[in-house]
Amino acid sequence: MNRKPHIKGNDIFIYEDWQVILFNGVGLEWKRDFKNLIARLNQPDSVLKHDHRSQVGLIEIDGIKYIIKKFILQESWWWFQLTSLWFPTLGELACRNAFRLLKNGLLTPKPTLLLQKVKNGFVIDCWLVYGYLDGKPASVSDAKLIVNFIQRMHKVNLIHRDPHPGNFIKTDSGLATLDPLRICSTTSKYMKAYDIVLLENDIPEAPDIYGLNELGLYFRLAKFGHNLVRLYRKLKYLFRQILGIKNHY
Repeated sequence: MNRKPHIKGNDIFIYEDWQVILFNGVGLEWKRDFKNLIARLNQPDSVLKHDHRSQVGLIEIDGIKYIIKKFILQESWWWFQLTSLWFPTLGELACRNAFRLLKNGLLTPKPTLLLQKVKNGFVIDCWLVYGYLDGKPASVSDAKLIVNFIQRMHKVNLIHRDPHPGNFIKTDSGLATLDPLRICSTTSKYMKAYDIVLLENDIPEAPDIYGLNELGLYFRLAKFGHNLVRLYRKLKYLFRQILGIKNHY
């Protein structure tokens, strides 16, 4: 990775071929013009997903497809801007987790560019560009593939924390996970069991495929903890509705 700090108030983290695209003056005009680069990231060729958390778009450069993820929460919520002074941003976390997966032979889109707009030391906007993975969305019929992927993660002490079929894609190189943002490193058997409890919501046979003996008592504890979290969220949502407080999530 190469870094070009605070170019016109921006932090830029560059991976692989984007070093050439941005700073060697090769190719299309927008590659040499930083303002045009920002415009290009904000206006992708097509938008694949757009909600209050992020916008995911697709662009094509010199015949190569890339995915652009704009972290809307980084722009709209003051908490993420404030904590960027001391902790990794959403984009930095996503990059770190992606490279953790790739290092351990687990497939995920590879980051090529992280661009962060900085004002008074705070990161107020964030874009992440990934390499495009061609494939078909995974579904509940791919239960064994998904559970095996989670097991491989657990063996290297990584947990997914958002393991639903929509976060996986089937490629010619095997199964890949699409969004590594919530992935983290831990040796906790409870947290690993919690992954399977979450996956059980979409794939009821997930615990049996993973192996209940391997999960042991931690699976029951994780299931109890998950039920408590769900109850808390329902009560919190009801409480906020009664008070007329707008939910951020």
